[in-house]
Amino acid sequence: MVEKGENLVCGINAVDELLRRQGRRIQTLYCLDDAGRRLKGLVERARRDGVTIKSVPGAALDRLTEGVRHQGVAVVVAPFVFTPLAELLRLAKSISDGAIAKGSVLVALDGVTDPRNLGAIIRTASAAGVAGLILPDRRSATITATVAKTAAGALENMPISRIVNLADALRRCQESGFWIYGAAADGGEDLYSIEWPDFVVLVLGSEDKGLRPIVTKTCDFQVTIPLAGSSESLNVGIAAAVTLFEINRSRHTRNGSSSS
Repeated sequence: MVEKGENLVCGINAVDELLRRQGRRIQTLYCLDDAGRRLKGLVERARRDGVTIKSVPGAALDRLTEGVRHQGVAVVVAPFVFTPLAELLRLAKSISDGAIAKGSVLVALDGVTDPRNLGAIIRTASAAGVAGLILPDRRSATITATVAKTAAGALENMPISRIVNLADALRRCQESGFWIYGAAADGGEDLYSIEWPDFVVLVLGSEDKGLRPIVTKTCDFQVTIPLAGSSESLNVGIAAAVTLFEINRSRHTRNGSSSS
């Protein structure tokens, strides 16, 4: 019998990436009982790794995944293990020398409740070399099957610290040598004019309300993506991508100039 639960990863690419990385222990793999060739390949790999395999009808898999597009496969995994903030800060400092560009970036989220946005941010953060995420345990999306699928495997190697009070967490980051930059729809420093310090926390807020005042007050600076006059504000996932890759570009340019 199929049991419902949050600790699911659904979809061919996400499950394939999970099998490749083995970031979290897979407990059971569910697949359609009339699986095609690609699904059969995933099943055989999982079986070789000792994963329990269960073939089920489509209706049962639909109930298990509760509306998430599963492409005929879903795995039940051990619960996601969050990283304590102190450990995340230590890791961020220790990987600085090996990062894509000198320094480390952490991403903190304030009021991002859409799991697809969270998954997209995790995927982008991984591609940009972000050291980890800071995620409040209230008024925030958490790690679900939808997040895991949208992140397309990036979740497995992304340290995430779940905290109670974001403002307090940001102050701890400041004490560890990080500068806090809050994303603002307008009124902040132009994204393309900033000389980014080595250790940065980028704070992203909800699309409708932005950062809460108490979080804004904790930030050292605010940063704004310049848009055409008639343009509306960007989706938070897109804003994360634009800002994170601009930080990398700016650091590459700076480091290249200093070494010439």
